[in-house]
Amino acid sequence: MGAGGEEAPRIIVPMAVEGTPNQLAFVEESKLQKRKENVDWAVRNRERRAAKRQRIRDKHKVAVRRPEEFVTAFRNKERDFLRMRTRIKVRSQPPVEALGSRLVFAIRIPGSVDLHPHIRKVLRKLRLTKVLTGVFLRATELTLKRLLVVEPFVTYGFPNLKSVKELIYKKGRGFFDMEPFPLTSNDLIEKALGDHGIICLEDLVYEIATVGPHFREASRFLMPFQLKCPERRLQMKRKPYRDGGDSGNRGDKVNELIEKLN
Repeated sequence: MGAGGEEAPRIIVPMAVEGTPNQLAFVEESKLQKRKENVDWAVRNRERRAAKRQRIRDKHKVAVRRPEEFVTAFRNKERDFLRMRTRIKVRSQPPVEALGSRLVFAIRIPGSVDLHPHIRKVLRKLRLTKVLTGVFLRATELTLKRLLVVEPFVTYGFPNLKSVKELIYKKGRGFFDMEPFPLTSNDLIEKALGDHGIICLEDLVYEIATVGPHFREASRFLMPFQLKCPERRLQMKRKPYRDGGDSGNRGDKVNELIEKLN
């Protein structure tokens, strides 16, 4: 009621007619679900990075160590370095042409934490800085030399197509735009490797398994595979696999190990 008892006029809002500019935008349910998944993934990623930063802070906290521990660590590092130099001088590398495959899968096995700086540098170049991680490598003279340098700390061999496919499908993760992501979308694979003719997961598996012309880009796109701990833990033995140890070249037997760790 208005002033003087008069009824105020009603304002009628016209309904939007289909096809007019006033019509609400229609968004498919699948797109809304994808947006929600992206938001959830971003939240989980931020939490993961925050937890990683906290672990690094806790790891670098000052701890009191006895002088004997420093002496033991220094002697172990020097011993590993001298053994590495001896291996390079005594052991002869087979020619690349004589190998059964051009594809190598290397796994970082448990062992010493304090490594010699030179050995740690080679492991970093191979992207094997964490225990029970694996990477695909091209069999070259340089790669075989690096594997010989860090032989007590890695085990490697020549995987078949089945092992490559199961590893990438089950534990594959890509790294694009400074962020890791699971290989659940071919769109991200195309954005990262589309310039090299790799547009889907099957193309990625084929490029790795056949050691194609863009193997370097494909292998660098894949993050190191985080493998699970086997029932019988790999022990840090100072002898290669052929002599009953866990390190060194396994040849085709690496497929059995991949099946246990995948």
